[in-house]
Amino acid sequence: MPKGAASPFIQLFSESSRHRDSQKFRTGRRTHLSRLHVNSILRAATFLFGAGLLAWLVMSIGIGSILADLSRVGAGLPAILALELVISGLDTLGWWYTLPVTERKGNYCRLFWVRSAGYALNESTPAASLGGEPAKVFLLRDRVSTPAATASLLSTKVSFSLAAAIFIVAGFCAVWSRLTLPPDITLALFLAFALMLVAISLFALLQMRGIGAGALKIARRLRIPDRWLERIEPLSNGIDSHLNDFYGPRRGDLFRAIAAHLGGFGCGALQVLLMLVWLRLGFDPQAALGIAAFSALVAFVAFAVPASLGVQEGGKVLIFWALGLPTAAAMVAGIALRLTSLIRIALGFVVLILLQRRLHQPPDPNGG
Repeated sequence: MPKGAASPFIQLFSESSRHRDSQKFRTGRRTHLSRLHVNSILRAATFLFGAGLLAWLVMSIGIGSILADLSRVGAGLPAILALELVISGLDTLGWWYTLPVTERKGNYCRLFWVRSAGYALNESTPAASLGGEPAKVFLLRDRVSTPAATASLLSTKVSFSLAAAIFIVAGFCAVWSRLTLPPDITLALFLAFALMLVAISLFALLQMRGIGAGALKIARRLRIPDRWLERIEPLSNGIDSHLNDFYGPRRGDLFRAIAAHLGGFGCGALQVLLMLVWLRLGFDPQAALGIAAFSALVAFVAFAVPASLGVQEGGKVLIFWALGLPTAAAMVAGIALRLTSLIRIALGFVVLILLQRRLHQPPDPNGG
């Protein structure tokens, strides 16, 4: 045998190994595509359900009364949109606090625009409010390391959800004595909130115990080739390291992030309060807080429905009715917030296009 030539046994072993890797990859890829297909079907079904619910609500309440009330709010839409931008800014601040201190400087504005682009993707793609998260990591790659960006997105989900839970408790405590709800709906609300708390707790526990290590185990079960796992492992270890730091020595940043998100929810209650005044339903901060809290609970439970279409409007009709307020006003409030959401989605896609162009621009040789 010539010197340096591989023996037939080694060649056979190498080819067999490559074949096994290829088989593992194809099997894992088929499983992944099958799950994506099922998720897309479910997402489309929930969208159709939401659209049908919205159409039924409009027809049952009456288009004429909705349009009459909507004319009173129309002039105030710029103020509602401005508050929506303030909410986005506060939620971006909450996200900013989850980044490592060394990767925060000069990145707030980029986070704001990246979050806007991610919002547009989350609200319009069939991925149950998760389609924009990989895009955020991609759009931040020139500013923030991939492990830090991924860890921050995971931890900001927890901080946002904890803030939502606190806000929901405060809102329901404020209006509970005024609510007139059937026992079965009351039970459903308690079960939905309990489900929310369990989901938050499990997700936070998973992060503290090592979500990166868990992802590696899942990847091995999906039979992803070993050479790919070798590339994933450093990323997973980096994510776990950042999360351990956030929930350990940097726990104060968790509370700051929660406070920032609570400020955003407070601005949402202010939006509702302004609309109550414009609809001539009186200055009622208590009702505004309760309505905003109920909307937050509905948004959490109905996360799989694209943009919570129909479900959010239905939730507002229910809480307005329970507070003794006209249901036509509930639809107007829902439609006004829906319009601001559509504007945000449109702006988000514009931002996405601009950020992609900026990332693909060749570096300036003069350093300018």
